[in-house]
Amino acid sequence: MGKTASAAGKNKVWRVLSLLLKGLGKCLFFIILVGVITACIVGCVMSVYVVTQFDDDIEDIDLSSVMQKQSSMILVDNGHGGWEELRLEGANSIWTGIDNIPLNMQNAMVAIEDERFWTHYGVDWKRTVAAVANLLLHFSSTEYGGSTITQQLIKIQTGENDHTIERKIKEIFRAVAFEREEYTKEQILEAYLNVLPLSGDIVGVGAAANQYFDVEAKDLTLAQCALIAGITQNPAKYNPWTHPENARYRQRVVLQKMYELGFISKDEYVQAYNEELILKESSKNIGVYDYYTDMVIDEVIADLMDRYGYSKLWASQLVYYGGLKIYSCENVSVQKRIESIFANDSNYPEHLETDDDDPQAAIYIMDYSGKCVAVVGGRGEKTKSRLLNRATATSRQPGSTIKPLGAYSLGIENNLINFSSPVQDCYIYLSDGTKWPHNYNAKLRDNGISTVDNALQRSLNTVPARLVQQLSPRRVFNFLTNSLHLTTLVASETIKGRTFTDIDLSPMALGGLTHGVHVREMAAAYQMFGNGGYYRPTYCYSKVTQGDDILLQPVSTGTRVLSEDSAYIMNRLLQHVVTGPNGTAKKIAADWTGWEVFAKTGTTQDDNDVYFAGGTTKYVGACWFGYDGNQTLNSDQTSYARILWNLCMKELHKGLTPEAFTQPAGVVELEYCKETGMLACDECPHKVLGVYKVGHIPELCTTHDPNYLPPTTATEPTTSAAGGGTSAPTSAATTVPAA
Repeated sequence: MGKTASAAGKNKVWRVLSLLLKGLGKCLFFIILVGVITACIVGCVMSVYVVTQFDDDIEDIDLSSVMQKQSSMILVDNGHGGWEELRLEGANSIWTGIDNIPLNMQNAMVAIEDERFWTHYGVDWKRTVAAVANLLLHFSSTEYGGSTITQQLIKIQTGENDHTIERKIKEIFRAVAFEREEYTKEQILEAYLNVLPLSGDIVGVGAAANQYFDVEAKDLTLAQCALIAGITQNPAKYNPWTHPENARYRQRVVLQKMYELGFISKDEYVQAYNEELILKESSKNIGVYDYYTDMVIDEVIADLMDRYGYSKLWASQLVYYGGLKIYSCENVSVQKRIESIFANDSNYPEHLETDDDDPQAAIYIMDYSGKCVAVVGGRGEKTKSRLLNRATATSRQPGSTIKPLGAYSLGIENNLINFSSPVQDCYIYLSDGTKWPHNYNAKLRDNGISTVDNALQRSLNTVPARLVQQLSPRRVFNFLTNSLHLTTLVASETIKGRTFTDIDLSPMALGGLTHGVHVREMAAAYQMFGNGGYYRPTYCYSKVTQGDDILLQPVSTGTRVLSEDSAYIMNRLLQHVVTGPNGTAKKIAADWTGWEVFAKTGTTQDDNDVYFAGGTTKYVGACWFGYDGNQTLNSDQTSYARILWNLCMKELHKGLTPEAFTQPAGVVELEYCKETGMLACDECPHKVLGVYKVGHIPELCTTHDPNYLPPTTATEPTTSAAGGGTSAPTSAATTVPAA
């Protein structure tokens, strides 16, 4: 009886356990089923999301463009109806085919970057899941990389590296499509080994072998291969020149990984682990490109990035090794002559014993089609390719050269002033009550009045300040940025906790900008004074081809930014800066007999920068002079922007017949009274020739005209539309009112 009860109890327990297990099994099955369904739903949603969001982007990766394995060419007109070819190459970027990359180099990179590279289809899901888990659970304090070599190659090509889910999803789908439909593993690895950054400006293992060990890639030892592979994780931290201990540590991590994966034997591991690494400076001799060729390379890279969305690294590789033909606009003879002027020490002020570095200089000269004629980015003989080009890559304060571009041009264009309008040479009041600018005519020369002609010759600050106040800084800013394409001006920018803006009186009237301007952009802006009021984008190459395809072809269509009449009046005003008795550029007048030359000087208040911009009927150019470190120039140095501009422009005009600018039908030449700015009568003692729009001619001088009779009947003054004040007499010349 007891045994029966005991057996029954056991059976009951087993039944309960069985029921529990069945219940747990059902629960587990249900959980798994929910997980699968959820995963399917998420997968479907992800697929729909990717298809709808990224469909247009997935197929835009193209390795063939850089795997031409052909050096690109720059073609220059030889002056005889043909083209002279310059093959591009660089010590910092040397394309090396997979057959010339040692197996140890290939294995080292695979071992440390993507150990399952040869077996996955673009995405290593094990690493990806681990990276996502780490992102959610934070089991590691360092970022857990999930990108494969294929994904990293895509990042290099696109330049996309933001930490967003959208970018990562796009990258995953691209990588899968990349491998399954387009390229072999060998092609992907070859491309990656040639385009990955390896510290500083060194790109690819071929360049790294040359720069770190002075050998070709095919001659690298196992220890050298491991060191180069180790750089990739953090090129700055593992730079063998600047951080040799870090580089050595990382190299041994790579060797250990290669040994663990069976890529090398124990003996090879021990030998390479203990091998002494001796770094050597590169002995590769690369020809020095001139500044024009440097500029062509930089512009083609920038245009490829803009047109096709390439990263800078990828576009650079395409320029060097994509088999491109780049048709340069350079005249080699002209460029050499201009560079020789900048290389001649006698064309600069004497070295100061207190200076560690001499002041620098840059010039950009173009014709009125927009084509660059010559460019120099620094003083002295050029000793290396791709040096800093101060004419295109740096921005410096323009000082008074900005005055004609905004204040005077818009004043003439909108008939606020004419060639000889009298304007008060006196301060204005700022919003806080401050009197500004400070260098007004304190002695009230000429009764505190200056004509526009005189103000521009003397480079007075008060007159453009009043013009900008009347026009509004915003209006001038919009003209300079939207019409003249000065790209360095800022509406608002915070620097070290302070907010700066160029939409203000001082920046727009006197050139005290947040970042200054590029020399090239200053030259391009000044072209409107010599071509009838047009702005044309600058260019230095005519087209770029790859095989039968035209990849790039700059469009240089002109946009009218000033009326022809206004542009000509500004041209003549700026000619007086050269030929006028008070002109700040009058020292060059004797060198231009028979030519009409317009120009403007520019010096910053603290004498850190000097500019000179101007042109003839043939060319227009801008020149900058100053210290790289923003030191103050002394009085003997501030004339050298003008001197260098003059030397270069005279060289370009040798053998040419002097020309004058064509006067449009809408303007007339008339003499004005120097004292009043009104049209001169016979009795005016000092007369000057001015140029006026037919519909905006000043009245006859009332101060010196003996026949002038003032009104006999007093009239009540009229109130201005703005409220307050009275309107100017209709017989008076246009005057910018005081604030």
